Amino acid sequence: MIFSQVPIAGFNSLSGSNYAEVTSSGSVDQTTSGPNLTWNFTDLVATGTQNEDTYNPPTPVNLSNYPGTTNVATITNTNNPTNINYIFEKIEMSTVSLTGVERDDLQFNYTNNALIGTFPLSYNTVSSDPVSGSFTIANTQIGTIVGTFNGTIDVVVDAYGTLQLNDIGEGSYIGSVTRLKVVQNLTLNATSPFPVSAAASQTSYYYYDNNNNNLIFRTNNFVVGLLNVNETVMESLLPLSTLNIAENNLESRELTIVPNPVNDVLNIHLSQNETISSIVLIDLSGRQVLSINDHLTSISVSNLKAGMYIANIATDKGAYSKKILKK
Repeated sequence: MIFSQVPIAGFNSLSGSNYAEVTSSGSVDQTTSGPNLTWNFTDLVATGTQNEDTYNPPTPVNLSNYPGTTNVATITNTNNPTNINYIFEKIEMSTVSLTGVERDDLQFNYTNNALIGTFPLSYNTVSSDPVSGSFTIANTQIGTIVGTFNGTIDVVVDAYGTLQLNDIGEGSYIGSVTRLKVVQNLTLNATSPFPVSAAASQTSYYYYDNNNNNLIFRTNNFVVGLLNVNETVMESLLPLSTLNIAENNLESRELTIVPNPVNDVLNIHLSQNETISSIVLIDLSGRQVLSINDHLTSISVSNLKAGMYIANIATDKGAYSKKILKK
């Protein structure tokens, strides 16, 4: 089946999204890029570890450690809530860049931020940005390693097509997706406990559902030559069964939002005799910026900042997610 390309509306997952860490008994080949591809990741096995994504404003300590941060992505291991990864972001209008990354055993502070891009991002969008900063890595054999780093971050919307995932206990998935690839190639210049330079890299793939921009599947490979580290984490969105039901319902119903882009008033038109029960607007960082529990078909968005938003609209017959652009 051939799908038209759909731009990626935002970088982050929806706040509250849960992911199962998975391995695969077969090949998870992500080397091919291009249009109308098919990814059959149907040998996935859940490891038992699940992670939840949430987003919050930075604390004063965050701002002190990572200046310019406007959003903190928190990835919490729900099996072990003390195991938390933090991604610090600077979001200006629709432009997303990284200011820092933190977990128990490492900390990267980007004094020269890592640019992800200005969303929405379309197929074949390519960018390359220099990055630099300081790092701390805790190692059980060497001790605490500190130093500086420099390198590049390369971002490309490199593929779109059909993604198929097997049931790992929450339902299977098949749908049209667009893929974002992010690669960081860094040189680590350690100053303590001894001076040494080493290469490090991180390669990440993000698969976004073309219907509602949900981040369905993501993989991350982290390599540090100095420490002989080569780790890969794959995660699948839960519950996929609920997602599939929602997508099937949407196929037989239509909703349009006009005008889009919008300045002041957003008008919602339904093709069937449906009644709206709630309208929720979420920005690209996952924050809820507007919530209305009423049967309205027109809402004012004049107070919103310019940028891309996701409109989640619930009716008496189901739910819709639509991307809107505020001028």
